[in-house]
Amino acid sequence: MQIVDLKNKNKMKRLVPILLMLGIFSVSHAQDPQFSQFYANALYLNPAFAGSAGGPRVALNSRYQWPSATGGDFQTYSASYDQHFDGIGGGIGAQVMYDKAGEGQLATTTAMLAYSYYLKVNDVLSVKAGMQVGIFQRSLDPSALRFPDQIHPRLGFIYPTQENLQTTSIGPIPDFAAGAVAYTDRYYGGFAVHHITQPNQSFLGTVDSHLKRKITLHAGMMIPLDKGTRNPTTFISPNILYQRQGNFTQVTFGGYFIKEHFIVGALYRQTDPNSDAVIALIGITKDAFRIGYSYDIAVSPVSAAARGSHEVSLIMNVPYTKHAKPRKWKAISCPNL
Repeated sequence: MQIVDLKNKNKMKRLVPILLMLGIFSVSHAQDPQFSQFYANALYLNPAFAGSAGGPRVALNSRYQWPSATGGDFQTYSASYDQHFDGIGGGIGAQVMYDKAGEGQLATTTAMLAYSYYLKVNDVLSVKAGMQVGIFQRSLDPSALRFPDQIHPRLGFIYPTQENLQTTSIGPIPDFAAGAVAYTDRYYGGFAVHHITQPNQSFLGTVDSHLKRKITLHAGMMIPLDKGTRNPTTFISPNILYQRQGNFTQVTFGGYFIKEHFIVGALYRQTDPNSDAVIALIGITKDAFRIGYSYDIAVSPVSAAARGSHEVSLIMNVPYTKHAKPRKWKAISCPNL
């Protein structure tokens, strides 16, 4: 296919979402949406985090991918609830998510339920193992796509396409995940496997468009800076996240600084074989609420047109009262952004 020089910066920006969508359809297995504030969306990261905060926790997350280039056409929203129940020896969580990729052409709605089992190995080490069941549904509006037969060499997309267009949808499709987390007062690490059965996501019913398994490894630690006090409130927290889905590999690493009600962080994300983004995060806690904001500074080859991404999280975590605190449970101490 010949690439046409439109000689216009605005027209080039219009091509970015089109090229991104072409990339989605040219690869038979797409990747899952990602969140830079991965610990602020704990259930999405690993089902073993269900109930990891103890009391009722509600998390709302939204991400706007490259709005300067796509006009906000790549958006992801997530809402989750989880809580520990001592009577069942673990936590229960539920999550719904909506992802829109490119002018509404491809939309995915997901609903999931998770359960995690808590095991106290000894006075220092605890383990949580979780499983997740869910369904997802996808819809596609081909009328919003752009095809090569619509391109005029100088004027761009002006012709009607001759393609046979119709709105399509697939689902609901069952999906499964599992994971585990091991932790102490200072260290934590875990793994998760999503899309265990590799469900078929083809709009045409073909057998070669399976959603590839996603492998996640994550680890970190909380290092107190005010070690002389009984209940430290100042920490630094280095973290690393590794994810692989099909041939797609991504590593995110960096750290957080936590001071009582404030948290700031800086992370770097590398997507094999290219650099992806530098991530700046900030958060504040007020009573049971925590709000966080992060900005991805794109350093990938598309950075000239796609300058960055915005992400916002709002978490409400109601702590157990002194009399209601469970007897056989220990919280995971890790950043909430």
